Amino acid sequence: MDIDFTLTGQRIREARQCRGWTADVLAEKVGLATESLRHIENASSKPSLQTLFRIATELDVSLDYITGRTPNLSSAISGSYSKDYGLSEQQERMVQDMVKSIIPVITEYL
Repeated sequence: MDIDFTLTGQRIREARQCRGWTADVLAEKVGLATESLRHIENASSKPSLQTLFRIATELDVSLDYITGRTPNLSSAISGSYSKDYGLSEQQERMVQDMVKSIIPVITEYL
């Protein structure tokens, strides 16, 4: 199975924007030039595994999410609550929505 670098770039951008970060902020955190990060997000560059790992670590998401093996950002960030806590699907979606909405607020204070 090959990595879909278009999807990878989209997911990096989505996770970055979910945190309220600019490309400049994430690039600085992972030690890349902003232009290099933009190439990764636009799929015009194929990053190394080490670079993907650094990006995933800074964004606090899994490599499975970044590379398309995890279906959505909510599960990559928050995990599956229904299995661990016995929540209904509706309750799990509500928790995931709350997590997605609060991440930008939390990152302002980190």
